[in-house]
Amino acid sequence: MKLIIIAAGQGSRIRSLTNGIPKTLLKLKGKSLLDRVLENAVTVGIKEAVIVTGYRSPDLETYVDNHRFEINVETVYNPNWDKANGLSVLAAKPLISHGEPFLISMSDHIYDARLLEKVSQSSLDHYDALVGLDFRINDIYDIDDGMKVSVDKSSNIKIIDMSKTLSRFDAIDCGVFKCNFSFFDALESANESGNYSLADGCNLLIDEGRMGGVDIGNLFWVDVDTQEAFELLV
Repeated sequence: MKLIIIAAGQGSRIRSLTNGIPKTLLKLKGKSLLDRVLENAVTVGIKEAVIVTGYRSPDLETYVDNHRFEINVETVYNPNWDKANGLSVLAAKPLISHGEPFLISMSDHIYDARLLEKVSQSSLDHYDALVGLDFRINDIYDIDDGMKVSVDKSSNIKIIDMSKTLSRFDAIDCGVFKCNFSFFDALESANESGNYSLADGCNLLIDEGRMGGVDIGNLFWVDVDTQEAFELLV
């Protein structure tokens, strides 16, 4: 099962630290954010990763070419990197074997390897896609920017709504997904309607009762989207 790593964005909210380099190459305690995601993948036994590039793609491709990783890494360029992140997942579709499930991770999220393991080992028997959910909503850093999720916990954590603007919600999406290959169909359908985000594809599945969540419990994660978030980890 391959891991798609979304690393195409510009990272405008943290530009004061990146000085123009791709955000995923920002170093935290001597290791880039990308290195940390790949190390988590190795820890839980994932053998292949697809890194989706975009903003300053040559810089990221050079970084990958010049480093040895304990995992087979491919890169693919998203020419529409300045649009929403669902297009990055679609850019990786040709590198995913038809019919095979796959994982997705944001490249700028720092998290415990056990979080990736918990999502990767979760069953897709009831849903076409799953996302790691943090129910500790009173402890989320920068919750205003978080992807808010409402769920039906009585039904295998079925997701019933997902949006950054929800006024009532149960959890925050932590940016790690497990998907059946059919998730690409949902993203393509959203794309045809002019909706390009990962959440847009998820919401199509939600409408059909096919989107579920995985409770990450007390496992650590943080979205490194601002200088303030970065400084929490230094």
